[in-house]
Amino acid sequence: MTLTFMRNKVVEVEPLSEGMLSVSWRLVDSLTEAEIRLKFQLPDLEIKEAEARLDRFPHLECAEAPKLIQKVIGVRVGPGLRKIVQGVMGGSAGCAELTEGVLECCNAVILHFTVPQIQANEKGTEEERRMRYQAMLRLNPRLVRSCVAFADDSPLMEGLRGQ
Repeated sequence: MTLTFMRNKVVEVEPLSEGMLSVSWRLVDSLTEAEIRLKFQLPDLEIKEAEARLDRFPHLECAEAPKLIQKVIGVRVGPGLRKIVQGVMGGSAGCAELTEGVLECCNAVILHFTVPQIQANEKGTEEERRMRYQAMLRLNPRLVRSCVAFADDSPLMEGLRGQ
């Protein structure tokens, strides 16, 4: 007997004119077909709107996806995000696919701000690059502690601690 499994996942970030980011996440695999749409308010990176649709899913807990996704409204991208999202959407009454989808949407928001900076930052001395990262973090303080590159003990954070 031959078993097959196929999985496609797409996350897209689109800046909106009203100072918001729209993030869409779509997962299609042999067992699941799910979609999440979140809107984040800048500069706080707070989730202002959330909707989810699961057309095919292996876990009965996910049947309440449209209601469950509403629990992330008001959550901000930043320290403690994983624990907060898992607390409001995870557990025995939650939906693991939606929880991971929301976290991937939040990671996409972080990458939306960091990838262009990383690409632009490839030129110059190490000190110049560090100063550009620190300027980016001053403009977007919610990114501090959002990933390992911006952790308290990261070299990129030298000089920013305590500010």
